[in-house]
Amino acid sequence: MTAAWQNERIKRATERFGMEVLRRTSVCHEFEAFLRRIKAGGKCCLEIGTYNGISAMILSQFFDTVVCVTVEDVITDRSIKREVWEHVGAKNIVAHDVKNNAEKADIVRNIGFDFAYLDGDHVTGTASDFLLTQRCGRLLFHEYWPLQPSVWNLVNTLPKDEVTLSTYDCLAYWEKKRG
Repeated sequence: MTAAWQNERIKRATERFGMEVLRRTSVCHEFEAFLRRIKAGGKCCLEIGTYNGISAMILSQFFDTVVCVTVEDVITDRSIKREVWEHVGAKNIVAHDVKNNAEKADIVRNIGFDFAYLDGDHVTGTASDFLLTQRCGRLLFHEYWPLQPSVWNLVNTLPKDEVTLSTYDCLAYWEKKRG
């Protein structure tokens, strides 16, 4: 397994912004190694739910473009994601900060993507995010564990032979069988 701290971009981000930049991130353990294991890659990755942009920064190493859509009840300047991306040279990330789920849905419906990372509102948004994104047939879920019943229950309804689980983190990858 490759530790997050071995990633040059994470090193540069924490040196510049401090450890706080990793707050609420999903990349601290096996995220990058899991992306390699599931052979993540393609033209466009859609990320739903972005905080400081660390997961998007890692995803940008696997995809030509990463499009982030984040619902913010009140859009604020608290996020430093754009500064982080600029600092580490991640130029293939586009961010959309939206006010509500309707705006999110409008953007997602108009994007062509071949992979999606779902890390938005796990309590109320999991089912609707799945419905918005399942068309690509390759979804990575964050917080697949019993403490997040909406994610846990949804993933457990998918065909078991289409789901790959991470070893240590709470990641679940669904790839729809073609054919």
